Amino acid sequence: MSAELRPGAGPSFPACRAARAGVLTLTGEEAGIVPAAQANTSISPQSHSLMPFLTEPHLVRALRQCGRRRSAPGIDGMTWADYRRAAAVRIPQLAAALREGSWRPGPLRANPFITYSGTPLPCVIPTVEDRLVHRAMRNAIEPILEARVLADWVSGYRPGRNRLTALRQATTFIQDGYDWVADVDVERVSHGSDPEEATGWLATHVHDGSFLRLFHTALVGLPSPLTPGTGLAPLLINLRLSRADQLLNDLRIVRFADNYCAFTASRTEAEQARNRIREALATIGLTANPAKTRLREHACAEDLFLIAG
Repeated sequence: MSAELRPGAGPSFPACRAARAGVLTLTGEEAGIVPAAQANTSISPQSHSLMPFLTEPHLVRALRQCGRRRSAPGIDGMTWADYRRAAAVRIPQLAAALREGSWRPGPLRANPFITYSGTPLPCVIPTVEDRLVHRAMRNAIEPILEARVLADWVSGYRPGRNRLTALRQATTFIQDGYDWVADVDVERVSHGSDPEEATGWLATHVHDGSFLRLFHTALVGLPSPLTPGTGLAPLLINLRLSRADQLLNDLRIVRFADNYCAFTASRTEAEQARNRIREALATIGLTANPAKTRLREHACAEDLFLIAG
């Protein structure tokens, strides 16, 4: 039987309680916004207001995107078909709540499942309206990450970049003779963190205080920011790992989701690359999974980036 999780369930943080009251203090550049339509094109994307992406036309677009996927209803039982039938009323109400800062996420439906390794994985299903908000937020954030943040060698959780793009990059390195591979899997990438820290990852690249407050509110409604099952978890994984990625740009490297592969010409270089990746992960409080991290000699690209490691 599905269990109900109330927003904010789990660890309690002072700023989380403030967010429930609609209060999140942002100072300096974070509070300064420029409407996107008026922004100077020489200013980086992070200076533009993202709130227009949460207006009615963009919510309608997000609804169409969400409706293309079959997914289970949340704790309230509402389906995408139900929501579409009421969209003429619900979308304006939702847009007004987002604009006024009064929007709050609904309760969650707990839906844990067993992974391929037999390990139970906590997972939640938000209401369809909350998933709609998550999709609209992703539509606002992803272009900034694509333009400014994510390296060309990163695939997974990105539009148009999947395991196939990672394999193509890996194949190029191997064909060039770099077939000693440091294969490093990140341990528990979805665990830890809190709404304040995760909002901080985004605030590095987005300085729209109103949008950041709503983003924080969305995260407070989850058991933890990267809980599987929400529309924001994949984006947050990339945001989290991007801070380690920037320390590794000088390597011949490919990352697919939470799996790094560095391509080298010898075992010694592969060991050095593995240590570099471990050190980069340590700077952001993460570690390599010892059971799934290895050195591969004469690597075949098809053996890389598999779910089972």
